[in-house]
Amino acid sequence: MSLLWMDYETEFQNLVNAASGLEQEGNPEYFAGLSSAVKKIIYRDTRYNVDFLYTAYVLKDSKVIRDYAVWLYELMASVLKNRTRLETVDYVVGHLEYIKEGAKRTVSEDKLPEILTLIENAQESIREHVKNPKEPEVRTSLYEEQIQEYMETLFEKNTRKALALIKKFTDQGIPATTVYVEILAESMRRVGELWHTAKISVDTEHYCTSVTQMAMAQMYPVIFSDERKDKTILCACPGTELHEIGARMVADVFENDGWDGIFLGAAVPEEYLMKAIRENKPDLVALSVTMPQHLMVCADLVKKIKEEFPDMKVAVGGGAFKSTHEIWKQWPVDIYSEDARELLARANEMVCQGN
Repeated sequence: MSLLWMDYETEFQNLVNAASGLEQEGNPEYFAGLSSAVKKIIYRDTRYNVDFLYTAYVLKDSKVIRDYAVWLYELMASVLKNRTRLETVDYVVGHLEYIKEGAKRTVSEDKLPEILTLIENAQESIREHVKNPKEPEVRTSLYEEQIQEYMETLFEKNTRKALALIKKFTDQGIPATTVYVEILAESMRRVGELWHTAKISVDTEHYCTSVTQMAMAQMYPVIFSDERKDKTILCACPGTELHEIGARMVADVFENDGWDGIFLGAAVPEEYLMKAIRENKPDLVALSVTMPQHLMVCADLVKKIKEEFPDMKVAVGGGAFKSTHEIWKQWPVDIYSEDARELLARANEMVCQGN
């Protein structure tokens, strides 16, 4: 979860307070037995839920809150092991009901109908998910053996072995870009899923990310060795987006192909990102968004980049876009891609070949 809160209108902050208060009033005995620290966590989670509601409202995209509600249900089903799945449905739907009642007290009349509909969509998506469960997506890879071996070393907390393993893969002749996309990126995707379903703790997820960044760094002598193309890509995570490893992988994959990469990292304030674009005049700006709450900032940035630099190519990607109805199609972007290699191929065709 993002550690930096998004900004929204006062009435939505009031909604967080109202929903939290209503939930405490509705469960007095339960809350009476909780410590202040646990109450703060529940309040934090209520605000996080309102973050997604607000995002869905501003973007006019119900898939944001529907996908999030299903994810929230699955997370709680993993945590509340003493409850049946139907009991967990009642628990999560009931929590959303407090937000719904809070909205009636705090949200202005012009916004309220749409807000209530979004919450009802979220509740219904949970019921549909439990009634007609979908089989989880099973991804198979040509490098399944390497992925499994690497992830095992991560869960063993064996940093030295993990780094040696990645070096072994490159020594065996697996191209650096393939190691990045097929092994490291896929491993981190699976680590993220394990964390989302509470099968690993947040400290383990952070450790896996840290070691993967170290593994990437040790590959830099190979990554930076190719002949230069005199083309530049600038990569960043806009707003308060903290998940930077995807953007960093994109920059490195382009470096390995001869581009010069300018990687600005996570949570780049808008004014400084625009400043970096003005100063460096990249051929391609790539923005990565993992959490849907940051899509609004990304949309504003894309618009401002295109207004100031109409001919500059802009690409977007990241897990957040999967929880939308292809919202990037409404933006003036040149490329959307979920894969760093596909992005590279399209950028080379568009920028290097002038198409």
